[in-house]
Amino acid sequence: MCLSQVLYMRHATQTIKLSKFGMVYYNNVLCSAILTPFILLNGEAFSFAAVPTLHTFAFALQNLSAGFFGFFLNFASLSCVAATGPTTYAIIGSLNKIPTSILGWLLFHAAITPENWFFIAVAMTGGFIYSWAEIRQKSRVK
Repeated sequence: MCLSQVLYMRHATQTIKLSKFGMVYYNNVLCSAILTPFILLNGEAFSFAAVPTLHTFAFALQNLSAGFFGFFLNFASLSCVAATGPTTYAIIGSLNKIPTSILGWLLFHAAITPENWFFIAVAMTGGFIYSWAEIRQKSRVK
């Protein structure tokens, strides 16, 4: 699913004549339209309305800042896909879980289960195989 979305992002950046800002804006609007029915079906909107601590200025400010940073992270993602390629972007996106897991273990003393170590090993192996395939493909071209 993620790779197909990244592939479409790459296609859209090349064919649709919008600025990157416009692409990010419409991507976020479309995602909001898709997620709204799920929010309503799961009852999350009603849960939000029922909890008074979520209606404070601090919470609103935190949500606005998260939305602001999310918008620009989406902008950065679009720029990365345009500069590299969808496959490279997807592989790097999956490999970033490795240092995140290890930093969480070191900084927050979070327990890493044997299952998590297995997933980290699978991600590392996938990254190595992808790197090896890229190097091999580039050497064939030369």
